[in-house]
Amino acid sequence: MNEDKPGWYNRAKKAPFSDEKFTSEMKKNVHRSVIFTDSKPKRRKYLQVGFAGGLMLLIILIAFQLPFGREEQQRAGTLPPGTEETIRAQGVTDEGRLRVIAVGQEKITTLGAPSCFGIETDMSFTGNYSVQYRTNQITNEVTTLGDLTFIQPTSAPVDMIRLPFQDADVFILAPQYRDCHGIQIYAFAVEHETGKAVQLRFQDESLVSYFSYYRPGTTPMVKDNKLVLESTEGPGGEGSPDYKPKRMYRLDLKQGVMVLAN
Repeated sequence: MNEDKPGWYNRAKKAPFSDEKFTSEMKKNVHRSVIFTDSKPKRRKYLQVGFAGGLMLLIILIAFQLPFGREEQQRAGTLPPGTEETIRAQGVTDEGRLRVIAVGQEKITTLGAPSCFGIETDMSFTGNYSVQYRTNQITNEVTTLGDLTFIQPTSAPVDMIRLPFQDADVFILAPQYRDCHGIQIYAFAVEHETGKAVQLRFQDESLVSYFSYYRPGTTPMVKDNKLVLESTEGPGGEGSPDYKPKRMYRLDLKQGVMVLAN
């Protein structure tokens, strides 16, 4: 029988490990290898499911915090100054900044046609405004201006006119930069000694008002520690016996009044 077998059969008997047995230990090793290899897809699947679940949880937490995070920051005072504030006008002192800030939503339009108040592309802003003075990281509200209209060439903050007086800096706010007869103004004072900011009233003889005016084409100025405003011409102007081409006001800081000087 052996003679009928091919020659390679006899040579194979002499090959390495020809007499080795498949021991029980070898069987255990193969069994472990099969189990380990078979478990990899399951572990990978569990890792993928865990990663997806963690990512979803993170997204849910972020979405939950978005509506409340800004409120918490505002209450904690951690939002940067000026965040989401519309500054409609401002004036700068050596120690701080006077700002006119929109309260709520403004009504914003363009004039659409040229007039005494501006050209067709000028912008109109109407709303309620808070006047605030900020110094040394402390903000104090000076006053509020309700239902006020600004008309300006752009949406940039209006620069108030800063006038130096002996005891205070006086700021003149002109919400509308043009007018047919008189440009309406508001005045605010920041006292040098205390740094306190107040809105000033204008006292013209028996009339007291929180606003005054000056003639278009002119600029408010200080002379001899008095505010000088040029009067408008036209009806009620130079034809009146009480007409004064220039009105001069003395600052009474204690009373918060600009008093017309005789």
